[in-house]
Amino acid sequence: MEVVGYVALTVFALYFFCILWLFHLILSNISKQAFAKSWGQLTLFASLTTLSFAHTWYYMFKFMQWSFVNYEESIYPNTSAPLIERMAQWLVNTQLFKQAWYAVCDGPLNWWWSEQLCLFTVGCWTVILASEGTYHRVEHVWAYMLLGQLVAISVASNLFYIAILSSPIPREAAKQSSSRAPATLWVSVLLALATVGLSPYTTSRTFLPNLLVMHALLVVPLLPPFLLPYVTHQQRPIRVRTLYGLVLFVSFAIRTHTILEGGKVVGSGSPFGLFSAAWDVLYSHPAQSSIGWDVIWTTVSFIAWTATKRISDDRALSDVPYLMLTSPFVSVALTGPYILREETGSALFEATSAVEKNVMVDEERKED
Repeated sequence: MEVVGYVALTVFALYFFCILWLFHLILSNISKQAFAKSWGQLTLFASLTTLSFAHTWYYMFKFMQWSFVNYEESIYPNTSAPLIERMAQWLVNTQLFKQAWYAVCDGPLNWWWSEQLCLFTVGCWTVILASEGTYHRVEHVWAYMLLGQLVAISVASNLFYIAILSSPIPREAAKQSSSRAPATLWVSVLLALATVGLSPYTTSRTFLPNLLVMHALLVVPLLPPFLLPYVTHQQRPIRVRTLYGLVLFVSFAIRTHTILEGGKVVGSGSPFGLFSAAWDVLYSHPAQSSIGWDVIWTTVSFIAWTATKRISDDRALSDVPYLMLTSPFVSVALTGPYILREETGSALFEATSAVEKNVMVDEERKED
């Protein structure tokens, strides 16, 4: 076997090693916090983590199998050669990352599924990691984003919800510090949204660079400050509520265009006709099944998280049914920032009121 074959096998092995390392890093940090507000909620999200991982990666392994068999059939290999050598040749001559993503983006109905995950990840999910991670003092928030990119967003999101539930109750003043989005966050989010909007218009030459830029932009705002020494994390901040509004506006424009294009392909003005066709596409390719079910599990998990946060809140009576009824039609990429924008606004008001109340109490004590 040639050197390039060993290199390909090493990179393939490192991919799985990175996944295991990220799982270890995240789970060890969660276990260190050891502050559970509700074991029932922890059990719920642990179950969702396990189910989403098993489901999405069943299809991921099916994709790898499909890719390997497809490659061998295309070159008529010597099947008497050792399997490890055949795998090396497959990895050397196949761009797995590009192959998988091209399969889930090539066509309006394929993109109807994949765009939902892209929009949610670059918009709502990135802001959640940055703001909620700061508020709850979750360590290594970048690890959740990397795990989502390497494994599945649904798996990473459920682990992040567990991290939030396991974290100590933050002080009220922490709400103010987490209610501002620095330029590193909002600029990265808006640029990443632009790459999502450009994806249907890329060529075979520009498709992969656009995809890589999208993935890179997601990690930048989550990196620790010492890795960005020349960037001031509080430079030109905007309110997180405002950022959710921008995400909602841009995502709505992008998503509307995709839904209309999907309707043209189906030839039906009924959303149920589009759903039926999209469901058929979901099982058209193992890579499509993996990312499609990642969309579904991510949506279910976000609704569950919203429900647990609202468990003692009257808004649960409206927010959770709203998410359940509208997310299948317009995507959690839109309903998510809509809900969080309203929630962030009320949370900021409560935090400001609490701080002002504490200041008044301190002044009264000084006068006494």
